[in-house]
Amino acid sequence: MLHRAVGITGARARLATALAIALLAALGATSASAELVQRGNLFVHFDGGISPDALPREALGPIGVRIEGTIRVPPGPDPPSLRQIRIAVNRAGRLNAEGLPICRKPQVEATSASQALLSCGRALVGSGGIVARTTLPDQPATTVRGQILLFNSVENGRPAILAHFFQTQPTPLTRVVVFEIRRNGSPFGTVITGTVPPEINRNGYLKSIFLQLERRYTLHGRQRSYLSAACSAPAGFSSAAFPFAHASMTFDDGRTLASTLVRSCRVK
Repeated sequence: MLHRAVGITGARARLATALAIALLAALGATSASAELVQRGNLFVHFDGGISPDALPREALGPIGVRIEGTIRVPPGPDPPSLRQIRIAVNRAGRLNAEGLPICRKPQVEATSASQALLSCGRALVGSGGIVARTTLPDQPATTVRGQILLFNSVENGRPAILAHFFQTQPTPLTRVVVFEIRRNGSPFGTVITGTVPPEINRNGYLKSIFLQLERRYTLHGRQRSYLSAACSAPAGFSSAAFPFAHASMTFDDGRTLASTLVRSCRVK
């Protein structure tokens, strides 16, 4: 797991292997609590959750947040290209990057995953992956899997996340997507929005994407977590259900598919 700022150099090889295993497991998993949303002939299967689900009732405890989206259309034409991903997290959760280094976009552009970790490993706040379908001219369509590294960053003076997409097949390719982070007074108080560059879908389409935000680190001798939350169950109750996130995908034909993911927590 992506827990500590120390020991980054010695852990890079193990981290790359762990990310690959986690990606395959997550993209191959199914969940009874997943939501299927439809607009016309376009379907998106949303899933996600928090871990651990046992949290303090009042104080904040460290958590990881996982979001998945799988795109489906009936046999026939390819689905439209994905243009924007938006994840809004329940305001009961807290995102705090205090003390974490900042990774700048030029540091990870045109780099492999291992090179990006060399440049910005101490700013790592999560990982993930994509599955895409490429349709190059005069070549059979192929399935491509890519790895995502998520780094703490700043964009236009605001907190942000740099998503470093890297694939090795059919040819090595790197893309960097900026996810802006904004806070508001709505029930989903932390909004993370990323615009997908057209070149990511130029020769195919995205089938699924998986993102996991999680980072624990030490600051001034105290344990910190990039994400934290409490399980605010009513007095006398040991668990609670809550809408933990609202996820949406917007496509280049103007359609937006969205879902609110309701999950449960237990009082630790």
